[in-house]
This record gives sequence, C-alpha cells and structure tokens, in this order.
Amino acid sequence: VVGPSAPFQITRVRYNTASDTVDITWNSVPGRFYTVEWSVDMKSGPVVWSEFIDITATGTSTTVTDIDIPPGTRMRYYRVLEWSDGPPRVILFSDDLESGAPGWTTLVNDALENTRWELGTPGGSTGPLTGADGSASAWSTNIGDYGSGSNISLRSPAVDLSAAGSAELTFSAFRDADGFGDTAVVRFRRASDLVQLGAETAIDMSVFDDDYESVSIPVVPEAIGENVVIEWNFVSDASADAFSGLTIDNIEIAE
Repeated sequence: VVGPSAPFQITRVRYNTASDTVDITWNSVPGRFYTVEWSVDMKSGPVVWSEFIDITATGTSTTVTDIDIPPGTRMRYYRVLEWSDGPPRVILFSDDLESGAPGWTTLVNDALENTRWELGTPGGSTGPLTGADGSASAWSTNIGDYGSGSNISLRSPAVDLSAAGSAELTFSAFRDADGFGDTAVVRFRRASDLVQLGAETAIDMSVFDDDYESVSIPVVPEAIGENVVIEWNFVSDASADAFSGLTIDNIEIAE
C-alpha cells in the first residue's frame, strides 16, 4: 500500500548507472512539505546531514533525483523529513516575557500619564489575570485598569531582518477595552533612527476577548532588509472605563 494510509517511509532508492544519478522515492501526502537530505557516513562519529531538496508533494508517491553525485562516490545515505504544518520557519525573534524586559522600552506620549505599558501579572477589573497559557508575565496597558486620554508606546528590542526575504509577526493578545473609542496599532521602525517603515497595522479593539488570541501581522516590505524595532501604540479616549485594555505576550517574528 502506498499513500496516506501507509507508514511514512522511503520505498525505493535506485542508482542510474548511465546518468550517474540516484532516484529517491517515498510515500507522501499531497500538499505536504518534505525535505530530502544526504550523508556520506553513518558509522564513524555523529552523522552529518546535508540538505538536498525541499519539495511539496503533489501525489501519494514522490520521487526526486540526485544529479550531484561526485565522481568516485561509493556510498551515499538519504533520509526524508515530513513537515505536517508546512516548511519549518526560521525564528528571527522570540520573547515569552518570562525573563524580564531586557531591550524593551516604553513611552508615554500624553500629558496626563494615566496609563503606562507595564510588565507583570495582569490584574484589571476585567480581562486576563495571567499571561498567555497561564504564565506569570505579560505586557499590559497598566497592570490594573487603563486610564483615559492616554497615548502610550511599547518598543521591542532590535530585530535583524537583513537576511530575511519576508517575515511575519505573531503575538498573543487579550483585548478588553470600551469597544469603540480606544485604538491600537503596530508599527515597524528602523532601529538606528526610529523612522517608521511602511504603513501601520491596526489591532481591532472593538473585539472583547475571553482568552488570549493569536494575532499575525505580515512585516511590511519596507522593513525587510533592515534592523527594526516593533512598536505597539495604544490610545484611549476621554471616557473613564473599568477595563484592562490591551495585553500582549509570546512575541515572535519568523521568516
């Protein structure tokens, strides 16, 4: 049996003497991503694997051909890796906020100073009482309830996107504001001079979350190739509300 119901395995490795190439065949799942790797030695010391090809399967059996066999090669080993959730992502930045806030900065952009970005265990009248997944720490618009007439910014440590072709920002968010007058956005700024790169992205603050939700935002093209900081900006209106505002945790940028 070959196909999704069969165990994932290499089903054939065939050497073509005329062309000095090797065909590697395995049973695959259509649409799933695979990486093929090779090694020249599996006996002496730790095995060193080199990537040969990445491929998305289109059928229940997939074959690739290794045409780059050095002359005189007597032995070559292959393995196939299956990625059920797509190709593995390169993590460019990750912070679960459980080790303090090295490199993070906060700003108050209003005269009232009713609200600040604070790191710790949330404790507003409503909203979360822990970080994401029950953790002890998250960034909150005040540890308690946020104040009125506020305009505050939170900036991440610098993230190097110089080698990235594209990237996506993800973070856990708990939105608990008045539902109409309070706003929040994400911006990307160049780390060297804090100039904003590309357009800002709004966070929908009309939503009332009952748990942390994952928010994904593509990194703007203008930020790719740069050293950047991520900025979350929260603005509250003049009304006095007993809500926790915006809380974020588990920040990650992946290519």
